[in-house]
Amino acid sequence: MQCSVKWFLLIVSCSLCWMANGKGQDEQDDSAWMNAPTRRAISKGLAFIASQQTLGATDSGDARNDDGSFGEQHYGVAVTSFACLALMADGNTPGRGLYGLQVTKGIKFLLRCVEKNGYISRHGDESRMHGHGYATLCLAEVYGTQNQLSKEVREKLKIAIKRILESQTPDGGWGYEWNSQEHEGSVTVVQLQALRACRNVGLHVPKRSIDNAIDYIRRSANPDGSFKYRLGMAGSRQSFPLSAAGVSSLNATGEYDSREIQKGLEFMMEYLPPQGKTDRYYQAFYYYGQFYAAQAMYHAPSTYWEKWFPAMRDDLLRRQDSRTGSWGRVGLGANREPPQGSSKEREVYATSIATLVLQVPYNYLPIFQK
Repeated sequence: MQCSVKWFLLIVSCSLCWMANGKGQDEQDDSAWMNAPTRRAISKGLAFIASQQTLGATDSGDARNDDGSFGEQHYGVAVTSFACLALMADGNTPGRGLYGLQVTKGIKFLLRCVEKNGYISRHGDESRMHGHGYATLCLAEVYGTQNQLSKEVREKLKIAIKRILESQTPDGGWGYEWNSQEHEGSVTVVQLQALRACRNVGLHVPKRSIDNAIDYIRRSANPDGSFKYRLGMAGSRQSFPLSAAGVSSLNATGEYDSREIQKGLEFMMEYLPPQGKTDRYYQAFYYYGQFYAAQAMYHAPSTYWEKWFPAMRDDLLRRQDSRTGSWGRVGLGANREPPQGSSKEREVYATSIATLVLQVPYNYLPIFQK
C-alpha cells in the first residue's frame, strides 16, 4: 500500500508538471545532459513521428482502419505503443501538449485493438506478445496521467493484465504467443515491465507473478554478466540487448547492488561507444538494446549514467537523419527491427526509441523515474 501511495504521488507530481509546462522542457534543459543539439534532435524526431501517424476513417470503432496507428499491418501495435511513449516522454498527454491530439488518436487505436479476451492485437499483426506487453505498458503510463481516457484505459488494462497472468508459464516466463507454453527472455522482460507499470499505477497484479518472472530473469544470468535468450538453453550466447533487458528488469527488485546487476552493468559498459564492442547482436537489435540500457543505466549508480548517457547521446545524434529528423534510415544505422517490418515501421520504431532514450533526463514517464 505504501508503494502504491508513493507512485501515486509521483504520478500526480508528473501530471502537474505536464499541465504547467505543456512540454517536457524544464530546468533540466540547461543541464549537461540536455544540450542544444540534443533538444533539436528530439524536436525533429518527435515531429517526424507525428507526421507518420495514419489517419483513416474516424470513430468507426474498427481497429483495422488504422486510424491513429503509427505502424502498418505487420507491427502496428508495438510501433504505435513506442510512438505514443516517445511523444508522452516530452510531456504530451491525451488532449494536452503540442502532440496531445496524436497521443489521443494513438491511445484510442490501442484501445480498439484490445480483444474481448484481453489480448491486444489486430488481424495480421506480428507484434504478438511483445506488442501486447508494450501496449499494456503504454496504456499504464497514460493511465497515470489521469486524463480524459482514464476510465476506458483502466477497464482495458484490467483484462490485458488478466491475459498476461494467464499466459505465464510454470517457469515464470512468457512466450511469443499468449496460448503457448514456450518461454524466452525478451518476451518475459516485456511482460514483467508491463505488469510492474500497471501495479505502480494502482492496478491489482499478484506479487507472486512478478516474483516468478524476476526469478526467471535472475536464473537466466550468465557468469560473465550476459543473459540467456531462454532459461535452460545450452550455452551463454552473449548479447548486449538481452543483458540490458535483464538488468533493467532486475533493477525493479530494488536490489541495485546484486551480483547479477553488477556483472550485467560491467558487461554492458564493454559496448560503450565510440570504442566499445559492436558485435552482430548489438547491431541487429541496436534500438531494442538501447531502450532497456537507458533504464538500466539511469537506475544504476551515478558513475555509470555519467559515462553512458553522453556517449550514447552522441552516438544517437550521429545516427539521426538531419533532413527528416528520423532514425533507422539506410546508411545511418539502418536496422532490421522489427523483423519483417516495413521501412516505415522500422523508421518510426527506431525514431521512437532514440527520442525516448534522449528524453530520459526529462524524467516524465514513470518507467524512467527513480
